[in-house]
Amino acid sequence: MEARNPRKCFVLCAHIVQQTLRDLTEWVGQVQKGSSAAGYVSAKDVALKMRIDYSRGIRDQTAKNLEALCGLCWKLERPDFNPDTFIQETADLISKLFAIESVAIGVRDPVDKLYKYRTVVGLDKEVADGYKSLTYTREQLLEPKTYPSYEVSHHTRVFLAEEHPYAPGEEFTYRRPGLIGMKRRTLTDSLEADYMDFLFYGPDGDIMGFIETSGTRMRKLPDIATIRWIELFASVLGAALQKKRAF
Repeated sequence: MEARNPRKCFVLCAHIVQQTLRDLTEWVGQVQKGSSAAGYVSAKDVALKMRIDYSRGIRDQTAKNLEALCGLCWKLERPDFNPDTFIQETADLISKLFAIESVAIGVRDPVDKLYKYRTVVGLDKEVADGYKSLTYTREQLLEPKTYPSYEVSHHTRVFLAEEHPYAPGEEFTYRRPGLIGMKRRTLTDSLEADYMDFLFYGPDGDIMGFIETSGTRMRKLPDIATIRWIELFASVLGAALQKKRAF
């Protein structure tokens, strides 16, 4: 018996799905034309059109972001919810959706109350392991002399390269050390050593953790829409960890 070729099977399945969608779309068009002439549509026709539109996939970027966020939220309904997996997937999505070069997520340890990096995306393993060895107290996290920053909102702070927002010994966290010291030519330029922290809070109003982003593939600082989106992802992450008492 001839073995099946997985690639051929995939192509055949894709063709069948596309042809089915075309047939259904044509049918819906005919139904709509007939319904317009009759002056009414049926509930079945409405439901079918919605299912077809849903199956066509997401094209608008805002809708893509919402789809990704919904997928993340639905994981909270699973009985086997894993906080570490949720944190990892949050970092992966932020990097992918918003073209962020590196994303690190730090969470307050429930035992010693220190903030520790739980995942790092976009950096070499050696550098990522270095991140995970760092710990901060709440006071260190907000220390303006060591980590000078500017408040964008209650949830977001921006750390700019000109202010040298790193403590001694953290030089390994630079992606491209040779670019340190370059001049910023426009208000939207992103420089090596720029980064942003998106804070998420617990019910007591204290900081549960933060999402740290650094660099973009367009070499520009995140725009306001991106900042708002990442703030939303941070809030969902905070709610998830609070729900599972993993903070």
